[in-house]
Amino acid sequence: MCNACGCGQESQVVEISAGPRERKDVFLAIPCGVEGCADVNAAHRIDEQGNVGEVVPSQQGTSALLNPCGCRSEIVLRIDHLAAGKTMRVLLSAEEAGAQQGAGEPAAVTVDIKEGEQADISLGGELFTSYVVKPGIARPFCYPVIGPHGLNIVREVVFLPEGEKGTSTYAGVDHIHHKGIWIAQGDVNGTDNWSETEGHGRTINRELTVDSEGPLFGQLHAAGDWVDDKGNKILEEDTFIRVYDTPDIARIMDLTTVWTASEGGVFFGDTKEAGTVSIRLQESMEEREGGTIHNAFGALGEAENWGKAAPWVDYYGPVEGSVCGVTIMDHPTNFRYPTTWHVRSYGLFTANQWGLHDFTGDNAKRGDYALEAGQSLCFGFRLFIHEGDTATAGVSEQYLNWAFPPEVKWGE
Repeated sequence: MCNACGCGQESQVVEISAGPRERKDVFLAIPCGVEGCADVNAAHRIDEQGNVGEVVPSQQGTSALLNPCGCRSEIVLRIDHLAAGKTMRVLLSAEEAGAQQGAGEPAAVTVDIKEGEQADISLGGELFTSYVVKPGIARPFCYPVIGPHGLNIVREVVFLPEGEKGTSTYAGVDHIHHKGIWIAQGDVNGTDNWSETEGHGRTINRELTVDSEGPLFGQLHAAGDWVDDKGNKILEEDTFIRVYDTPDIARIMDLTTVWTASEGGVFFGDTKEAGTVSIRLQESMEEREGGTIHNAFGALGEAENWGKAAPWVDYYGPVEGSVCGVTIMDHPTNFRYPTTWHVRSYGLFTANQWGLHDFTGDNAKRGDYALEAGQSLCFGFRLFIHEGDTATAGVSEQYLNWAFPPEVKWGE
């Protein structure tokens, strides 16, 4: 058994260390054994005398990926506060289900699948986003995306009539392929699975599955196929969307996407017309309308951020009298971390690992990548949707809590 995983016993103790920084409101995922976590229903803090004390909010979950131990099940804890340099001990036990959340109470985060149309992810009964898979679209996307104070932070989605396919604009709207939050790449075996111009590829959803619902988070699994303009399958996509129960002033969405070369080798070409994860923001949030682009190194604006590498980029601006922002965070385990960014003054915001030549103009730098048959590429991103500017929202602290979480050790 790998040391990072619990062993499926009736109760287990984990020791959680804050490390060099203070931790506040951290969602901490703990792999809990190859055999699963079916018997773990509760978590309690243990004091220095070994007494079992206050409840630590927790939820069983299905990890989006196997970790190095081979574990797929996990327990997610919410750590409200842990001072820098301090540790806490937590007892995970087979307490009767419902003990931490009143029996019969609805889950805080729910996922409602409407077959062939969309999956609605709600917090406390209020819609956060819908993952849209309806027939006729080029690829699935999340829309709307409801941020602080019930405000939609993405641009209104425009659906083209069939007769208008092959155009790049419609009814005065630029880049009609920019819909909500989406996953795409502009050169995959020579197929453009980014735009909606003539001859573009598609991502066709095969199945939507609810992995988890509960007091801390809900998780959707979307399985789909990338196809060329003739319908020939290129690769398989498995995307996992996890949304956490957070206060109204912030929303956290983890997006993990896995691309598998199921039909043979796949070649991804160097292009700026790509975004492993992308978002098109409300017009009022755009830099050209008074919004701000800010990365982890303090770079400001499109000129200092476009084509540059950084662990995260935050984009914020006014929405109906409030200031709202979105941070896309790149995980340190991702391919070509830290990613380069295709981020524009007109509200396009995307993590793009592929466009190295397009970004630099240097022929010696190429973003091409060949994925061997049967192999997979996996990417993990966190979207932090917040109130206020970068500093007010504590974006840097949020990133460190996710990318470099508290250390976990299992008890003997």
